[in-house]
Amino acid sequence: GRDVQGFEEQMRLEAHDLANAQFGPELLAALGEIYQLRAGIYLANELHGRCSVAKRLASAKHNLSMARHNLNFASSVAGSAFRVGKAYSAATTAHANAQKIRASEAGGAEPEPDHMDEESAKILESAIDEALPTFLHTAWSYVVQDIDSTMKNVGRKFLQDKSVPWQIRVRRAQALQRLGEIFAETSQAEASQGERSRAVAAEEAKARLQEAIAGAMKEK
Repeated sequence: GRDVQGFEEQMRLEAHDLANAQFGPELLAALGEIYQLRAGIYLANELHGRCSVAKRLASAKHNLSMARHNLNFASSVAGSAFRVGKAYSAATTAHANAQKIRASEAGGAEPEPDHMDEESAKILESAIDEALPTFLHTAWSYVVQDIDSTMKNVGRKFLQDKSVPWQIRVRRAQALQRLGEIFAETSQAEASQGERSRAVAAEEAKARLQEAIAGAMKEK
């Protein structure tokens, strides 16, 4: 027979493990949303009819979520491009000014090109700190888009598997819907864990962005 309670307990354990990963709570929230949306569309279609109000509402809710994610990603890309360009411009300007000052102090001698003075480093770090939230938001927006696309295809194959009776497909959709609810609940409960993982990811991204901009400055 079906062990609904056992299934839910197992899925809560899986969700808790996933929450401990980097961006775990955010990933749970994204998966939970798309699971519920895809299951909702299928259940509305099977239980109420393809042209029913329930099906239209479920589809509209799904399309609205996808449009919001696409718009969010597009705006984040534009913001990231502006912020990164601003960080690079600020760092190169400060670096060039410092090079001129050191050259004049050295009597016209050519300064070390690979050396970044303390002032330039501080300006670069400040500019990157300002750009980092937008940069990370863009990266996450792309991940959400990928989740949307992947789960749309996987959900269709999982819920429209003609090798099993329609009753089984309905049960799958109900299970997927409940799984989405569990993921969403766990995401909210583990929000503090998400803040810690975001802080770690931010430091890693900051270091890589600093290296990339510093490398571009050396090559210029």
